[in-house]
Amino acid sequence: MWNSETTMLPDEDDVWRMPDVVPDWVLLAEQPLQDLPSGDCGCGLPDEEPAGPEVGWSIPGVTGLAMSPELPAVSPAVGALQRAVARVCAADPAGLPAAQALVDSEALLAVEQQLRVHGVRRIADVGARGLHELVGFRSARTWLRARRPDGDTGDAPLGLALREFPVLQAAVESGECALGAARKTVHALRRCARHVDRPDGLIDGQPAEQVIPAVVRNVVTLAARYLLGFGDDDPRLVSLTAQSEQVLAAGGTELQQLEGAFTMLAREVPVRALTAHLEELVLAVLPSELEDRADRGHDQRGVSLTRKDDGSGWCVVGDLDLECGERLFTALTAEASRDPRNPADTQGWADARGQQGAGGGEQSGGGPLGAGPGLLGEDLWGLGADLFAGLDPTERPRSKRRRMHDALNRLLERYLEHGLGGVAGKVPVQVNVTLPAAAVTGDPGAAPARGDSGALLPRSLVRRWWCDSNVTAFVLSLGGKALRAVHAQRTLTGLERRALAIESGGTCAGMGCCRGAPDPLVVIRPHHARRFADDGVTTIEETVPVCDVLHHDLHEGQRTVLLRDGRYLSEHGFVDRPTLFDPPPF
Repeated sequence: MWNSETTMLPDEDDVWRMPDVVPDWVLLAEQPLQDLPSGDCGCGLPDEEPAGPEVGWSIPGVTGLAMSPELPAVSPAVGALQRAVARVCAADPAGLPAAQALVDSEALLAVEQQLRVHGVRRIADVGARGLHELVGFRSARTWLRARRPDGDTGDAPLGLALREFPVLQAAVESGECALGAARKTVHALRRCARHVDRPDGLIDGQPAEQVIPAVVRNVVTLAARYLLGFGDDDPRLVSLTAQSEQVLAAGGTELQQLEGAFTMLAREVPVRALTAHLEELVLAVLPSELEDRADRGHDQRGVSLTRKDDGSGWCVVGDLDLECGERLFTALTAEASRDPRNPADTQGWADARGQQGAGGGEQSGGGPLGAGPGLLGEDLWGLGADLFAGLDPTERPRSKRRRMHDALNRLLERYLEHGLGGVAGKVPVQVNVTLPAAAVTGDPGAAPARGDSGALLPRSLVRRWWCDSNVTAFVLSLGGKALRAVHAQRTLTGLERRALAIESGGTCAGMGCCRGAPDPLVVIRPHHARRFADDGVTTIEETVPVCDVLHHDLHEGQRTVLLRDGRYLSEHGFVDRPTLFDPPPF
């Protein structure tokens, strides 16, 4: 309890802790406390202190009024509606003939929509005039939540917002525009409101006299696109064009003209498709907002590719900017569309839906390309696994996620097979796998194959790759050294570079340099421990794989570095130990 004259009501942030409906026991007695006889506070106990100022109650969502006024009975029209609704609700629809039940249901839905639209106007009136205070509520939203617990409390601010946009309000009340569409339209108009009707005649840096007509006429294009296009003589196109010109001819402020255009779109496009179309109009008004989004997306771009802890595969997490995302979408769409397994997947999900329907189960999801995790939808979370338990794993219909994964796999395969990666390290860019001879023949105890990434690969995968791959054998010693060769070329050959990468595990030779696993962003370069200009020969033994950082330390930094094999390397070659004035960096 708070004293109504000395303590403020709780903040809005505290409302969630408080009940919305005033219990009977918290209402004050009709006789104020200060009117009670001295020494009697109404509880039968002696009053030890003088009576204070008038006390009200601070109930969550309820004002500190001392008492509510006597309210009149409902008006005759509302009373008649209450009685009519009671008679309708008393009827059992299951006992009506089929056609009558359908007709009545459709009529009731229409009446319900009409009443909700009118209810929004009533709710707006309650909020505008503060009528909720007459029954002790601090806001129209809390009053609405208490009186209609299952309703949308957003109707309170929507009703007030519609008063700002009379054209949109008229469309709602005439039934031409749904309340959901009105809510989206109000949001779009308010985004534009602070940028229009400026003294300098500019909208987001553009001349307003050019922006407004273009945006109003854009509505015709957007509506026609949704309705699958019109012929030049189509009456609907003629009507839409006439409406857009009427909006411009009516004049008014820039915001009023945008209101007329946005309302026109809300009448033509259903609620579920309206958001994207309104967004296109808003960004036509505010192009810098789209530029800012693109810049923000570019700044936030990034992709991480990490192996799962259990070694079962990879995890890709990333944020693509607009350009990269558009390219990936285009490429994956093309790959997915030519997937030969698509017809079988589609038919498999269709058969499963038929079986589920025949069994009386509830169908859910949106088909094989649906977006939901329902049993018969995309099967994102494996909920439909039981339906295909009797099928071989290779014959089970794939979810959309799996189809997209397979499309990406084929896209990468095409990229590598056609040599689109070019040449790196004097060899074509390709997937490389290192495995001992015992693994090829499947000898017990053979070490598993290893990819360039460091991932351990199962023998079945390697055998599948083996069927259509170019195989190069590298002879390694027991200590893991590749077969040595000496020649007069300035750098290692492609095969020698590959052999050196096998020896080093594809990482830098520096002690503690880089990380323990191959990194696609770390370039490994073969460094001549002894300069080719000194002796004119190249050997693997005298070549060390180093990253750019270590390479810089050796040449520009003039430093001596410690290698993983315990040797020290300077710019001039291997040394016994570093000098006191040239400590190793790691």
